[in-house]
Amino acid sequence: MLVDRVPSPGWRRVGAWVRRHPIGALIISLLVMATTLVWPLPASVDAPPAVSLQVTDRTGQPLRTVRPNGRGQPVALDAVAPAAIDALLATEDARFWWHPGIDPLALARAAWTDLRHGAIISGGSTLTMQVARLLRDRRHRGWVDKLLEMHLALRLELRYSKDTILALWLNRVPFGNRARGIEAAAQLYLGKSARDLTTAEAAYLIGLPQSPSRYNPFRHPDRAKARQQRVLRAMERNGHITATARRRLAALPLDLQPPEPTFRAPHFTRRIARSASERSTLNVQRANVSTSNAIMEVRTTLDLDLQRTVAGIVRGHITQLADRSVTNAAAVVLDNRTGDVLAYVGSADFWDDRAGGQNDGVRMLRQPGSALKPFTYAAALATRRTTPASILADIPLQVLEAGGAFSPENYDRRHHGPVPLREALASSYNVPAVRMARALGPETLLRTLRDAGFASLDQPAAHYGVGLTLGNGEVRLIELARAYAGLARGGSLPPLHTERWRVTADGDTLRAPPDKPARPNGLAPPVAYLITDILKDPEARAPAFGRGSPLELPFLAAVKTGTSKDYRDNWTVGYTPRHTVAVWAGNFDGSPMRWVSGVSGAGPIFQSIMQELGPGGDFERPDGIKTATICPASGQRPGAHCPAPRREVFLAGTVPADTCTVHRRVRIDTRSGLLASAETPERFIQEKLFTVHPERFHPWMREHNIPLPPEASHPAVTRPTSNTAAAITDRLQVQYPDDGTTYRLDPVLRATHQQIHLRGTAASELRDVHWTVDGTRLDADYRDAAWRLRPGPHTLTLHALRPDGQPVQSRPVRIRVVGYH
Repeated sequence: MLVDRVPSPGWRRVGAWVRRHPIGALIISLLVMATTLVWPLPASVDAPPAVSLQVTDRTGQPLRTVRPNGRGQPVALDAVAPAAIDALLATEDARFWWHPGIDPLALARAAWTDLRHGAIISGGSTLTMQVARLLRDRRHRGWVDKLLEMHLALRLELRYSKDTILALWLNRVPFGNRARGIEAAAQLYLGKSARDLTTAEAAYLIGLPQSPSRYNPFRHPDRAKARQQRVLRAMERNGHITATARRRLAALPLDLQPPEPTFRAPHFTRRIARSASERSTLNVQRANVSTSNAIMEVRTTLDLDLQRTVAGIVRGHITQLADRSVTNAAAVVLDNRTGDVLAYVGSADFWDDRAGGQNDGVRMLRQPGSALKPFTYAAALATRRTTPASILADIPLQVLEAGGAFSPENYDRRHHGPVPLREALASSYNVPAVRMARALGPETLLRTLRDAGFASLDQPAAHYGVGLTLGNGEVRLIELARAYAGLARGGSLPPLHTERWRVTADGDTLRAPPDKPARPNGLAPPVAYLITDILKDPEARAPAFGRGSPLELPFLAAVKTGTSKDYRDNWTVGYTPRHTVAVWAGNFDGSPMRWVSGVSGAGPIFQSIMQELGPGGDFERPDGIKTATICPASGQRPGAHCPAPRREVFLAGTVPADTCTVHRRVRIDTRSGLLASAETPERFIQEKLFTVHPERFHPWMREHNIPLPPEASHPAVTRPTSNTAAAITDRLQVQYPDDGTTYRLDPVLRATHQQIHLRGTAASELRDVHWTVDGTRLDADYRDAAWRLRPGPHTLTLHALRPDGQPVQSRPVRIRVVGYH
């Protein structure tokens, strides 16, 4: 078969020795023959041929063929077209059925030719000898190797039938391009099974093994076609076809397949291939089947049509975001009922090395930003001390933790004052989320997230602190998808599935064990329902994202975004009752994007995928949910003056019983704008509706020009005496620093650089507003005052005069400055 034309000095010496010692050569030959009866066959003869692993989608469509040892698909002899066997025997070994593994006539002719030339010019190998060579796997051949091949060929003929030897050749011989065996070659080059080969196709394939590189159909189609002609002539000489048939077959065109390999869902199939190469833990459906059988097919959960769509959406959107320094995105789609992974896109382009395309964005660790907030609020709702109507404080906050102090800011760099929990979560405000995390404690928050499936959060709670609610821990996109699917399922985490079954080379089907009962994510179904109800509310989302954003769909869907620090990562994840979609956008090298948030980066990708999936029906309402009408400004039952009551959902037993006191009608004296007194004539009295939030919100109200009722009555105007003490009023507020703060002077910095900027608010009717530090007035505008730090305890106060001239002051703030050590 394979012709080695490299001169061999060894053959010259053997030829000379045989001519001088013919009897010795005969004796050696007889001894070699005798050993064939007792010498065992090599272990490779019983080893299974190279098997290709087919990774297919949920309907059997090919995703990828993995060939660790080349393409190999063993078939039985009766599964090969008879024309292929005729072509093989006519070309390689016409006396195959008659010789004992060695063809003496062919050997004599070859030996004479080789001895005359002093090199191996004609091999004289039978098919059995070629099988022996394949089993020995020797690339370089000399006269010793030739003798060992002959010896092994005799042993093969003694142990196996001719059909078995023929099948060994057909399943093991290389056909080029890593295809081993005729079935793999037929699939690779012609896209069909070996049993369906025509005579012309069979002759074409059988001609390739003589020199797979020289006759490579992809690189040298003309040579491969010429080799087919020689095979057809050999078939004609041996009576398998007529001359007329040979000419007709030689003229037939061949429908060769393009050389591009099938390689879809590359990140996903790469993981599947690695898993299949490991020791299987699957149950065997048939008895007495060894789990060591090679896996020929892994039927996955992936939906190829959906995979193509999602991959196209990701590529298209990343192209549009190129001018905003976004090079990559990843997306995953889950079936909420089964936990099946339906689509898995690890990057925009697997082959883009510059953008790190072979990184897997579905499983990499990145900071998720606000995407973890729903679990913070879920933990709070589970305490039953908080409801979706609870009013949270979105006002300045300073958080002191072991890693230092920080002041959380909202995405829009504004504070929104008193906000319902529903709006705080749906609009993704940071400040209320941090306050809620402080109330819960980092330990409770971390435990909640781990129960939700975030195993990658493996550091102690102190490592993250309350910043965990803002996404300062790293998680995986697949974890995020599963956690949100748990919300969609009412509080039970789905078992993630990527495989449906495996098929071995023996045809046995291996299936995964039945799923264990779904693990709860730590949230009761009513709590999960409340979170879902908030995340699917476009009105609650509107203050931050507006209406008609990419987060809004023409059907019910709960959705949440996340953006990490410095715009390095952004996320959008959401669900219908049927599907969960999670999307990440960013750069694998961690470089920041240009002002791209979850709603503008990952959001449009999420929207497009969800629109392809379509509606998933209504979310099932569990037992334990009650509905009541409330005032959104107070979270309580509406009073007589509440302008916009609405319906809200609650856990049973948490419906508010108190009536709103935020909205008040106050009698105003129109002459002065102060409170009307008992002496005020009726014609000067006007009732005005005021929204009066608790005192902690008054500075925010004044900053946003939200009027508060006046404190004084008309005409109660008095003039202060020189020794009149200033009254404390909430119409003056110190916003910074916080009471009890300790500052430490830095010995390296110059003293002039160590100062703090004071921040406070004053009602518009107050005049002569100024700061005092330890009783000494600061000569600076109170809105832009700075004070140089000096060691010791200090008291800071805002002072002013009311319209009636009465002095007032804020509550004093006491701080401490520690000097050098």
